[in-house]
Amino acid sequence: MHSTKTEILALLKRNDGATVDELASALGLASMTVRQHLTTLERDSLVRAEEVRRATGRPHFLYRLTEDGHRRVSDGYDRLVALLVEEAGRLEAAAERTEVERRVALFRNAAATLAARHRAHVLGLETAAQAERVASVLRSFGGFPEWHEHPRGFEVRDFSCVMRAHVEFEGPCPWHETFLAAVIGAPVEAAPPPEDGCAVCCRYIVAVRAAAPVPNRGN
Repeated sequence: MHSTKTEILALLKRNDGATVDELASALGLASMTVRQHLTTLERDSLVRAEEVRRATGRPHFLYRLTEDGHRRVSDGYDRLVALLVEEAGRLEAAAERTEVERRVALFRNAAATLAARHRAHVLGLETAAQAERVASVLRSFGGFPEWHEHPRGFEVRDFSCVMRAHVEFEGPCPWHETFLAAVIGAPVEAAPPPEDGCAVCCRYIVAVRAAAPVPNRGN
């Protein structure tokens, strides 16, 4: 279970800021309750308030994460660094590889190693438990994932991709694709960005359920 303060931090991370009313609506809480939590988070230097003036009426405040706040919701980088250092020693130097290609290979190898360590604990679980375990592993290595049910299994959305933070690349994410496919042993596909503020996150569908058979309508 997540505390209300953790849920507020998650919403601010996911949406890159929000007002009191937006947070209250998303959490189903009274505005006064949200203000009390924000006061505590401001005191702990995890959020800051930015005044936004309107054309008419009183100004309102937009709350965003501070640097400490971003670190709080993206914990686990120490484990990630140790994993990458371990894999760097196994990565063969290749003159024909560019710097970006070497970094991609490093993250891909690290993802495969991480998956191998956790696969035995994931296989055999029910779909929801698999998704929660996968999200927990990614979270413990610097990610900020959440998961949702999907007709073919589950969908993972990571709002703090550790690879994109260190490697400039476009297209599918080798870190998530390699880890998800290897730890579950099921097909993984990138999902198109939705219209809910998740355009910059890594979003994947893990197909752990077989597709429904197509009825045979032949004679």
